[in-house]
Amino acid sequence: MLREDWVRLTKGQRKAIRHRLRRAGSAAERRRLNAVALYDAGQTMEAIAATLGCSVGSISLDLQRWRAERFAGLAPKARGGSEPKVSDEQFAALEAVLEAPPSEVGYCAGTWTLPLMVRFLVEQVGAPQLHIGNVSRRLAARGWRRLRPRLGIVRQDPQREEKLAAIEEAKRGRWQRTQTR
Repeated sequence: MLREDWVRLTKGQRKAIRHRLRRAGSAAERRRLNAVALYDAGQTMEAIAATLGCSVGSISLDLQRWRAERFAGLAPKARGGSEPKVSDEQFAALEAVLEAPPSEVGYCAGTWTLPLMVRFLVEQVGAPQLHIGNVSRRLAARGWRRLRPRLGIVRQDPQREEKLAAIEEAKRGRWQRTQTR
């Protein structure tokens, strides 16, 4: 972009850039906003690229995006990715059965495990085969969390204090001379 083609920023735009810099959600958005502000301040694209640690081409693209779309052009773009293999309806069916033990659905288990949930989705709901990490992540996003059993004290140990003292003594350790050959 030629310097002659650049239209100076208004006072309101400069203020909006400062405000958006403080609220920027990503490093890329922050870099784009800084590029526009520095170019408006009179720096060359080469100097801006050196300051921001990127290429001159990136700065040129950022300035072109600013001229074409203003702040919308500097905002981060939506990320790609494939569609989920399991639909929301299929996950809703899984959530409905999670309220009851797996034995009520026909499985010989006492609690729901991630592999058992995957098996349910594949066998009974008709979902394609998927990784247990995907099921775990999607359940967490829907507000589910894994409950882990905790061991409790069944009875009070009368020798508890002596045992804890012995453990602390063993933790300190002792030095011992070894025979060298």
